[in-house]
This record gives sequence, structure tokens and C-alpha cells, in this order.
Amino acid sequence: MSWSPALALYLIAARRGAARSVAARPERPGERLIWLHPGGSGTPRRLAQLALRITARDDPPAILVTGQEGAAPELDDFPDGTLFDLLPPDRIADLRAFLRHWRPDALVLTETELPPALIVETHRRGIPILLADAAIGAAEDRFWRRGMARALLSRIDRILARDPESAERLRRLLGPQAPVEVAGRIEETTDPLPCKDSDREWLAELTSARPVWLAASCPQGEEPAVIAAHAEALRFAHRTLLVVVPDTPARAPLLAANLRAQGWIVAEWDKGEEPARDVQILVAADEADLGLWYRLAPVTFMGGTLLAEGAGRSPFEPAAFGSAILHGPHFGAYPEAYARLIEARATRMVDQAEELARAVTDMMAPDRAAILAHNAWAVSSGGAEVAERVARAVLDLIEARPRTEVV
Repeated sequence: MSWSPALALYLIAARRGAARSVAARPERPGERLIWLHPGGSGTPRRLAQLALRITARDDPPAILVTGQEGAAPELDDFPDGTLFDLLPPDRIADLRAFLRHWRPDALVLTETELPPALIVETHRRGIPILLADAAIGAAEDRFWRRGMARALLSRIDRILARDPESAERLRRLLGPQAPVEVAGRIEETTDPLPCKDSDREWLAELTSARPVWLAASCPQGEEPAVIAAHAEALRFAHRTLLVVVPDTPARAPLLAANLRAQGWIVAEWDKGEEPARDVQILVAADEADLGLWYRLAPVTFMGGTLLAEGAGRSPFEPAAFGSAILHGPHFGAYPEAYARLIEARATRMVDQAEELARAVTDMMAPDRAAILAHNAWAVSSGGAEVAERVARAVLDLIEARPRTEVV
């Protein structure tokens, strides 16, 4: 194990003072517990994907997420029962109180923030540490060659690098036998939404000869643009079916009534009505059925992105099913997801409502939609594969190395 004078001096300072008083922490659950702490630009949604993969097992461990004061992550995307606590100051007394309470079975750090006292004290207790998404650029290489960084990294049981260049720099720092491997970047993505296979098969047969497109989580302000785009699409393919899922389920009956008043032939899915051959628009109120519509529709318009209304949905939802993505310039809560998909040429963006009609009509050509859909699926599935690999590495650590309790 490597040591350094700088680390020794840091730990001397970290031993000063008693533990600060903290509010009552949540009770530790009885099962094994994985502690996740994001570093740098690690976003909660990235960690959520990892947490979901870790817990998608029989007898899953509990998940603890830590963050800085005032920056508690939203846990809606995490598995049910995920716990949150503030990361203690990087002082020995505070860390020991934290570790005595939580007794984690493994710690997962992301990127390259290395709290020195936290790593030393966690390692001293025999708790396995995994560093994921480790990235070292050429400009950072000189700093990482310093003794303190080497001493901290030598206490980490497994290092999963973001790219081959970072892995090579880490091996130069730690030696050729260092537990370093390339795993890729943990990215924001989402698991495929569920649907009833019987509904999917029946609807696929019923609409097999029809172009279908979806307006997902569509706010009221964007409905005129969506309907105008559908009218234009019908000029080129008169049997085209539009599925509209409003962002507020309670609006579905009124939306259907208004469309009928305008002369549209409408079916309401939640009333048991079928998209028969003459139906032009299917209104579906329940967002729980979105998995079904993503599977059915080769093209999806992401509601809320045109006028920045509503909460919106993750673009990785349709991407997971190979549905080509149309969207506006407003990304809501998913800027990172859209940025990745745009970089991969996996979406088509329209800046104004008038452009949506042209985009929908263009996407009725199967070859154009297929290119976008394939690129989006590749991005989505790649992020899921990295999260799964990191999850397996974490579980391997806790199975191979039982925790040694030190107080």
C-alpha cells in the first residue's frame, strides 16, 4: 500500500476536533447496504441507473446515497426504499460516527473526487471501495502522479475507467498489476417501460398496415401544433394514426370531445374504444401505458419540448424501443439525455410549431425513422450495459470480501 507525506499531514489535520452533532439519521436496514457517492459532474440520474441495476437481483441490497448539504438528490428515479444522508466533513471523528451508523458493505465513488480521510477510514474498516467512471485527462496527469493521489488510489479495490486513455494513465500511476479496467461512462438512461404483451400483439396486428406516430405527455399548449402536424401527415398517408397521451390524464375526455367537435374521428383507449380502421386519433389518458405506445409507434414526439410546458419525459423511454424521436428546443429536466442523443444524431429537433408538420411527414418514410431509431437505441443500450457492468463489479466485491467491522 502506498503512503505519502502529504496524506500523512492531511490525516493529522483531519483528526482534530470532535464529531459535529447531526440530526437523527434514518435507521439502517438489516440487509446488506451499498453506499453510492457521486463525484464531480456525476448526476443523480446516472447513479439511479446504477442503483436500479444493483437491486435488480434476488435478495437485493439496500442503497444509501450521500450528497453535500443543500444538494440532496431527488430519489424518484431510484429504487424504492433508497436512503439519503449528508456526506460528513472529511474529518476522522465525523467519518467514524457516520460509518458506525451505516456500516456499509461497499462504497462506490464516481469520477475522480477522492476525499482523503473518507477513503483511508473506509479502507481501514475493510469496506471494499470501487471507483467508477474514472477519467484522467492529459492536463490532470501531472497532478495524479503526485504521491497523495497514488496513496489514495492504492486503497481502492477496483477501478473502472471511463476510457482507454484514463486506464493507461492509472496503470502508469499504480503499476501494471493495478485493478484497473475500461468499463465506459455511466450515463443517464432508463429501463424499458412495461406493457401487456397481449395488448401489444393485438394492436400491432390491428395497425399493421398503418403509419403510427405518438405525441407523448403532450401539454395543452402544444396540442394545436400536434393536430396540425397530423393533418399534414394525412395528406401524404391518409391512414396515418396519431396516438396522443396528454400530460394531464384528467384532460383526456375534454381533448377527445374537442377533437370530435373539429371533425376528427377519435377513439378513447381508456373507455375501451379501439383504433378501428377509420379512427384518425387515439386519445390515451394513462401514462402507465406509454410502454405500449412506444412499442407501437415508429415515431414519437416528446411533449413539453416545443413550448417548455409540462414536466416532459425522458427521451430514453422511446429510444429503448427503437421509436424515432422528434422534439423541440426545450429539454426540461433531461438536458444531458438530449445532448447525448443529439450528438449521436439520434433525434430530430424542430425549433417552431410550424416545423413539426414537415418533420412528422418526413419521418413517415421508414428508412429515415429507422436511422434515428437505431442511433438512439445504440446510445440507450450502451449506457445500460455500462451500468450493468459496474453493478456486477460492486456485487462481486461484497460477495468476495466480507466486511471487517472496526469501531
